[in-house]
Amino acid sequence: MRYDTKVTFWSEGTDKYNPIAHKHEIKAKKVASEYCNVTDLGTSKQVELLGALKEGSKTIRMVALPKFKYDYITVGKDSYKYRFLGSLNVLKGYAMIVGRDNG
Repeated sequence: MRYDTKVTFWSEGTDKYNPIAHKHEIKAKKVASEYCNVTDLGTSKQVELLGALKEGSKTIRMVALPKFKYDYITVGKDSYKYRFLGSLNVLKGYAMIVGRDNG
């Protein structure tokens, strides 16, 4: 298995009010980056694990369980945010299921 896709873990920063723009701004903070194996989650596994089909679900396999806190991740050069949905029991390493964030 190749760990060839860069996955970046982000933490949503604090909410600050910008008086010039008259709105609240949230700045995300990069927590860490790791190379992982990323694949789409098949339809049969989606129904089995998640109970329904969810567009944009992916399986991310890593060497070890992340030891840091994060709010969302980005995969490669993709601009979509992915949120944690669940984890899988695997023989080696750590595997988690993420879903595309609609927000």
